[in-house]
Amino acid sequence: MADNLKTNARYQTWIRMNKLLIFLLFSLLFILLTFLPINLYLRVLSGIIALPLIYITFILSYSYYQFAAFGGNYQSKIHDLIVAKVNWDGQGKILDIGTGSGSLIIKLAKAFPESLLTGIDYWGDDWEYSKDQCQRNAEIEGVSDRINFLKASATKLPFKNDEFDIIVSCLTFHEVKDERNKTEVMKEALRVLKPGGGFVFLDLFMDEKIFGDEKELLNSLKKHGVSELKNYKLAKVMKLPKLLLNKKVLGNAMILIGRK
Repeated sequence: MADNLKTNARYQTWIRMNKLLIFLLFSLLFILLTFLPINLYLRVLSGIIALPLIYITFILSYSYYQFAAFGGNYQSKIHDLIVAKVNWDGQGKILDIGTGSGSLIIKLAKAFPESLLTGIDYWGDDWEYSKDQCQRNAEIEGVSDRINFLKASATKLPFKNDEFDIIVSCLTFHEVKDERNKTEVMKEALRVLKPGGGFVFLDLFMDEKIFGDEKELLNSLKKHGVSELKNYKLAKVMKLPKLLLNKKVLGNAMILIGRK
């Protein structure tokens, strides 16, 4: 029975299927217009509009396949990389910011069987994850007794200062909508990290439009109490398919590993 339940754990990819379907629908619509017996100008215009939509649809579809378990399984591989970068004795508390469907935090629970873990996410209608799904996955994987899932914003974590020994976050900070300055979101994460505690953050830190100048970001974190800080471009520590290196996917991805 346990083996049957195991197969039911369901982890969503980072690509939102509803977003993919919207681009696919509009791509097909504008392609169809180019073949209809209408004004030539409208047909040409429809073809011009269709081209970028087709490209985006292709990138989203390809990325979905590569991240999914039935494809390249790169979402799980990236989570494995983050777990491997956690240098810790396993005694204490872990916080996962942006839990999604629970994949990373469940891997951490298995890697550190004596730890207590908390996963926060805003979830909401814009995403295809849910708190209930996380709880079900944790139960199926046999770690639900050590994980607490909370709905909360990364801009205002419902925890005291210096509460966690380890904090991880994977491709979450850039998605936070209620704070334009993403450095402030990261500082809020560091607020709840114990002195001497460690963190592993993976995000599009090299995208200046989101995080600003890379050197300024790193210096700002150091000024905010980070005593050790290393940064690695994701593509340097993990071999990725060429199309995933698109800057709209993982081309700007960097791992920050540090200690407070």
